[in-house]
Amino acid sequence: MLMRKYIIAAVCVLLCGFGTISAQHGRDDFMEFYKQRGVEFNKFKEDRAKANAEFTEFLRQAWQEFLVKAGKTDPIGPVPDKPVYYGEQPAPSGGMHGLPSGSLAVPAPAPVYAISASYTEGRGVVDIDFFGLHKSVPFSASMKLPRVTANESAVSQGWASLSDSDYLTTVEALDALRSEHSLSDWAVYTIIKQMTDQVYVEEYINEKILTQMFLLTQLGYRARVGSAGNDLILLLPFDGQIYRTSYISDENNTDYYIFGYTRLNSQTPLYTFTEDYPEAVDKLNLVIDTPMKMPAELYREVSLDLWSKILGEEVTVPICLTGVSFTLDYPLMDLEAYHHSAVDSETSKAILRAVKYRILKDDMNQAEAVSFILNLVQKGFAYKTDYEMFGRSKPLFIEESLYYGENNCKDRVLIFSWLVRETIGLETVMAGYQGHVACGVKFTVPVTGDKFTYKGVEYTMCDPTYIGAPVGATMPQFRDVSPNVIEI
Repeated sequence: MLMRKYIIAAVCVLLCGFGTISAQHGRDDFMEFYKQRGVEFNKFKEDRAKANAEFTEFLRQAWQEFLVKAGKTDPIGPVPDKPVYYGEQPAPSGGMHGLPSGSLAVPAPAPVYAISASYTEGRGVVDIDFFGLHKSVPFSASMKLPRVTANESAVSQGWASLSDSDYLTTVEALDALRSEHSLSDWAVYTIIKQMTDQVYVEEYINEKILTQMFLLTQLGYRARVGSAGNDLILLLPFDGQIYRTSYISDENNTDYYIFGYTRLNSQTPLYTFTEDYPEAVDKLNLVIDTPMKMPAELYREVSLDLWSKILGEEVTVPICLTGVSFTLDYPLMDLEAYHHSAVDSETSKAILRAVKYRILKDDMNQAEAVSFILNLVQKGFAYKTDYEMFGRSKPLFIEESLYYGENNCKDRVLIFSWLVRETIGLETVMAGYQGHVACGVKFTVPVTGDKFTYKGVEYTMCDPTYIGAPVGATMPQFRDVSPNVIEI
């Protein structure tokens, strides 16, 4: 949190108490308070200037060589080509596992919005279109770096140049944007990358990378740059596992993932420094803790035709197109991170209202309610693999499943467990297999069917992709396989 925010918040608190004191006394208190906060802000700037100066000298020291490691493989892997129907044996795959076979698949509809930006140097402003949200961020000409070569001395000089520039207005604007719209860490990085892509011409790779690192660290995020050949690359640590992205491990076994404009392999020497900027303490967190706050015009009503048939009434749900567009290229992360991410509040209200209404209307008991939700998720979406939809591995957030109307087992477990938790209040876990994932529900009343035990607690199998299967039914090919239980 930047000092300016602290000052504004404190001023508001003080103003709220003015009604109980005299006007003159209030003005005196306010001036004393304002003077003190001005002193604190000046100290903040001085401390930041000192930290930047010390880091400038640190960057000048010789960097160490690190081994580039291939991206990690996600433990679930590709899912079956087709869903399995209750009472039928699973058919053998007609092609490569997890890839579309037979007729050509129709790709998922493209999200409406993209991210773009434009930079007017004379104005000192970057105009950003963040997937339909239009904002402007100041970017002083003093921040533009001259050519930077990929070595310690040049990077140190570039850092010093950025430190001496009018960078605080940019950092304050990014921080305010992050707060106003509840932007996730990945959204902040995406905006910074788009800004630098517009400020510098295409071939100015090193200047882009160093500016990205500088802005991220000034916002409190840990980041490093590395040298590979003639190019700088960005190194980012994450608070959680990500897959299919090359990385290095530092001396403390912290993984720094490689982002940039240059392809690297294990034969490419990579050099970087060994300590983070001291004022940056946060790893990037890919869990979306709070839904983005977007204006109403960026929402679209989506009709859920399959849900409407099951529920017996038309079901439409507002979907934030900014969110769906933004998460299209989200890094591949552990499935539990999707479960821990918040659902858009407008989307959540509409879906939960429809499901809760049906449960209450039919006076369902606990077992009946879970069975109803299981059937709803089993039959409420068309089945498609990630490769059919996107040509790559991509689990979906709940809003994406509702927008596309298509998904597979990884996505259905997310929706099923969310609905069970939010409408009935029961605890769930994921039951992971190679190429498949199902769900376990902790019932508080006796139910029949297949069960497994985790940490002394009994869970009943519920499989949202075993079409037509009742509560307690396990897919035939997994009946004798112990699941890898994942807490959610």
